[in-house]
Amino acid sequence: MNSKKEGTVTKGSAETPGVMLSKEGITFSVFLPAEKECRLNLYHKVSGRQLISFRLTEEVKTGNIFSAFIKHKQLKKYFEEQEEPVKSLGYLYETRQGEFLDPGAALVYGREEFAKREGRLLGGISGKEYDWEEDRPIQRPYSDTLVYKLHVRGFTMDASSKVQCPGTFLGITEKIPYLKELGVNCLLLMPAYEFDESMKEEGITDRINYWGYSLLNSFFAPKAAYAYSKDEPDTEFKYMVKLLHQNGMEVMMEMNFTAGTNTVFAMECLRHWVRDYHVDGFKLSNETVPVSVLASDPVLGSTKILSEGWDYKTTPEKKKVFQNYGECNNNYSITCKRFLRGDEEQVKEFARQFNCLYEESGSVKYITNHDGFTLIDLFSYDKKHNEANGENNRDGQEYNFSWNCGKEGRTGKSSVLEMRKRQVRNAFAILLLSQGTPLILSGDEFLNSQEGNNNPYCQDNKLSWLNWDNLIKEEETFYWVKTLIQIRKEHPVFRRKEPFHYMDYIYCGMPDISFHGTNPWYAEYDHYSRQLGVMLCGAYARKGHTGFDDSFYLAFNFHWESREFHLPDAPSGEAWKLFLSTSEGYIEAEDEKEMAERKKEAKEKEAKEKESKKIETKKIEVKNAAMPEIKEAEEKVGKEIEKSFTLSARSVRVYKSCKV
Repeated sequence: MNSKKEGTVTKGSAETPGVMLSKEGITFSVFLPAEKECRLNLYHKVSGRQLISFRLTEEVKTGNIFSAFIKHKQLKKYFEEQEEPVKSLGYLYETRQGEFLDPGAALVYGREEFAKREGRLLGGISGKEYDWEEDRPIQRPYSDTLVYKLHVRGFTMDASSKVQCPGTFLGITEKIPYLKELGVNCLLLMPAYEFDESMKEEGITDRINYWGYSLLNSFFAPKAAYAYSKDEPDTEFKYMVKLLHQNGMEVMMEMNFTAGTNTVFAMECLRHWVRDYHVDGFKLSNETVPVSVLASDPVLGSTKILSEGWDYKTTPEKKKVFQNYGECNNNYSITCKRFLRGDEEQVKEFARQFNCLYEESGSVKYITNHDGFTLIDLFSYDKKHNEANGENNRDGQEYNFSWNCGKEGRTGKSSVLEMRKRQVRNAFAILLLSQGTPLILSGDEFLNSQEGNNNPYCQDNKLSWLNWDNLIKEEETFYWVKTLIQIRKEHPVFRRKEPFHYMDYIYCGMPDISFHGTNPWYAEYDHYSRQLGVMLCGAYARKGHTGFDDSFYLAFNFHWESREFHLPDAPSGEAWKLFLSTSEGYIEAEDEKEMAERKKEAKEKEAKEKESKKIETKKIEVKNAAMPEIKEAEEKVGKEIEKSFTLSARSVRVYKSCKV
């Protein structure tokens, strides 16, 4: 075989960056506005030797893009007869500054093992057709979405995960039964494209970039180190997406575009992941790319686009068929943490954040995220403990709004441990009953700890990997979370699509939402107040085609002392029943489900015994026949409460309206 041989090319179609395959040949396109010519060097990806080099001049340049077309027969002579040229081909571009990796490369060779670089990096060609079967975008509205954020490697890398393909895209698919049991329906992946784990560009040689928020990235290529099959990370990623879709789960990706990224390049990148990988959405930083422009792109019109806030480069579109833009609300996180901690002057802002919705966008709410304490650490540490990062504890957020419940870090003191678990129950009750789109940080549902490290960006070890043994130890917390998720799904009153009006606009006798203090209708927003009551009227939330949801009253007390609450009147003909209590770890949902099943069985049994012409009579008889069983179930759930109750310190209670 010849080496460094000069080849000739014809002008290609410069529609998109990267590589395009056709029956006749391959089109290579690269964006180089400052160059008058460059070279395209082709390599054998296994041996690493150069096969041929093509000089690209202004004759093959359209605007700022060089685009060269090479026929397949030109390449076949450089490979053995049994080799597939496309699969065995690697490539680099070269200018006066030297060789460089194509920013639009669909695959990257040389970084197949995490944090280990083997030889030079080469761009690769993703040429295999994938059978998507009948896969389609799910396009779930924000109001019905529940996001679960995870690190692809850390999610299953620990041996306790008991998966066959740890730390990979396939590892995620092995956890689909778990994710379905939990009840989440959208995965948000921390950077899963090719990034450089080395931090030499930042002058750091003794640590790696584990998270993936890197300065050197190949945004078009799935990360080979996250694939169990190192030769086909593209196929494995597609398989993961298809399988998650088949199980009702969307897939979103964090795209950490670096400052100065060309807007058109970013748009083509997102289109690539949507078109070729069926990705359902992205989390972007509006500090580096104009999110408003990307979210307004017609091709991305049914793709979720998240950021910290609309940048107002364009006016948000109103009355869209599918609302694709969503705002990640960090103010919600800070307010909830301070409210949970019992800080002064938080009640009014908490009331606003708890029910905050937008007309033009979704509202994604979280309490914990990757760049801070995990949920159990939020209630176990007053201070960050990042010594393992090698920066003398100078890195990471200084203000965590955390509270260690009386003892820093690990302890065997039962009162401290119980308070921490109660605070976790409080946090999940707040998050999963808030309006908007909840985001759960993976592992929080079984009290995953990072030992007080709030910035483990460089920790590719057990500190950052999820310890799945906790799922067995903390089964009660896991059950609490999955039950709250089920409650959220069953009751549309917690999943409004439009902002509240704070008034009785359907003339039912109650506003859609109202706020209360220890006394009904008098919210206490004084700076020293730490208690709040919220009533959600079910008449404003349609359930099914003909019915309406129950009403709910939520009481919060984050004072260090108990408070006496007086309940507002329930809707006409109804009474309040205890539904949930974080201080007791009590939740009604299981009994409610059993009761609903008994109702259904009783109705079906009676329906079969009645004549078809007596439809109206039959409905009444079915209801009467079911009442004894319903009453029996209600007695198991709890007795009718009084007009007032004592709410323990640092706890949440929820009451549901029931027919008298």
